[in-house]
Amino acid sequence: WHKHKVGARHFSEYKKLGKKMPIAVALGGHPALTYAATAPLPDNIDEYMLAGFLRKEKVKMVKAITQDIEVPAEADIIIEGYVDPQEDFIWEGPFGDHTGFFSLADWYPKFHITCITHKKDAVYPATVVGIPPMEDAWIARATERIFLTPIKLSMLPEIKDMNIPDAGVAHNITLVSIEKSFSGHAQKVMSSLWGAGQMMFNKMLAVFDADVKISDYQQVAKIFSETVNPENDLIFMKGPLDVLDHSSSKFAYGSKLGIDATKKYDEEKPNSEILKINMKTVEIDILQLKKKYSEIKEINDELLKDGISVIFISAEKNRKHHIKELADQLLKEEGVRKVKFLIFVDYPVNIFDIEQTCWIFANNIEPMRDCFIFKSQNETEISHLAIDGTRKRADIDNFKRDWPDIVTSDEATISLVDKRWGEYGIGKFIPSPSVKYKHLIMSKTAVVE
Repeated sequence: WHKHKVGARHFSEYKKLGKKMPIAVALGGHPALTYAATAPLPDNIDEYMLAGFLRKEKVKMVKAITQDIEVPAEADIIIEGYVDPQEDFIWEGPFGDHTGFFSLADWYPKFHITCITHKKDAVYPATVVGIPPMEDAWIARATERIFLTPIKLSMLPEIKDMNIPDAGVAHNITLVSIEKSFSGHAQKVMSSLWGAGQMMFNKMLAVFDADVKISDYQQVAKIFSETVNPENDLIFMKGPLDVLDHSSSKFAYGSKLGIDATKKYDEEKPNSEILKINMKTVEIDILQLKKKYSEIKEINDELLKDGISVIFISAEKNRKHHIKELADQLLKEEGVRKVKFLIFVDYPVNIFDIEQTCWIFANNIEPMRDCFIFKSQNETEISHLAIDGTRKRADIDNFKRDWPDIVTSDEATISLVDKRWGEYGIGKFIPSPSVKYKHLIMSKTAVVE
C-alpha cells in the first residue's frame, strides 16, 4: 500500500471506478512464491510467472471462495477479503522494519476479511526483521543476483556487477562496476538506474571500474578513497525515496548521492591535479582533539593504516549547524586536514564497528542536507566531504517529522528465548543480537521524543 507500489495504483483505479477492491493474501507454499512477491518486477510482468520460472514449474492457480480472484493452490493459508476505497483510512503502525528502525505510523486502507482457508497442517511463514543482517538480507541478495542479468540485457550492458551491502538495507547503498568507455559514463549509469523501477528508492549509488571487486568492501573503500575528489566527483539530485526512509525532511521525497569512483578521463579531471597523500603516514592526535573539542567522544582512524582516507567520529550534537561547524574546525587541525572523508554519528554509536556505523549513517542522512563539501583552496590542499549521520532533531535541526527508534527485542523476549533455547533444536546457544544494540535505544516507544 506504499504510494510507489503497484498495489497502491490498483487501489487508485478501483477508487476511480467506485468499486471495492478484491484481495487475497497467500501465505506459505513454495518459497519462490514469497520471493516473487518481493521482487522488483515491471508492472506488466506477473509475479506468478517469475515464481514459475524460478521453480521451473507452473504455479497452479484456483478460484478464491468469496472473491473474484485467483490464488495459488499450494498456499498454506489464504485470507480473502476486500478494501473499500470509499472508506476512510485508518491509522496503522509503527512496525519494526527491515531498515533496523521502526517504520512510522501512517494512514492506510482497512482490510475487510470475508474468508480464511488453510491446509490441515498449515505452516504460518514468518521472518524476523531488524538491524541487519537479518533474514531479509538474503532476499535482497537474491534480487541482486537474479536481476543483474536482466538489467544488463535490457538496459545497461556496460554493467559488470552490482552489490547491495547489508548495511544499506536494500535501498540506501548500491555499488556498481562498469566497463567504462567515455567521459560521463558513470553519471549515465546513475541516471539509468535511478529511473528503473524500485531503484528509484536508492539513496547512495557508487560506480566503480570493472576491475574493482565490489563485493570486497576493503578494496571498495580503498579505491573510493583514492579516486573520488569530493568537489568534482559527487552528484546530488532530488527524487522519490522509500516510504520507510525516516531521514528525509519531507515524506518519501528527498535527495540522492551519486559517487563517481571510476578512473577519470581527461575531460572529467579538474583543472588542477589532485594532491595525493600517503594515508599510512598520517597521524591524528585523538586524545588532544577529544580534549580540545569536548563534544567529540570517540574517533576511529584505523582505516588510515590501510591507506583509506576515512575517519569516523562520534559526537554529542548540541546546537544548530554543530556538525558542519565541527567538521570545519577539525579540518584545520594537523592530520585531520589530510583526510578526505569525515563521517559523524551520534555518541554512543560504536564507531569501531564499521558495519554498524555504516548502517546508522546511511539510514540517517539526506545527502543534500547532510553532506558538506569543503573545497581545496590551493594545490597544496585536498577537498573534503563531511557527512552528518546523526539523528535529526526538531530543536537543533528544525526537523519536523517523527524520528523512529531502532528495533530490538525487549528483555522479556530475550529472557524467554534464552530459557527455551534447548527446546528449539537449532544448535549451540547464540546470545541475542539485540543485546549488542541496547545502548542505542533512545526511547521507550517506537518514536524518539
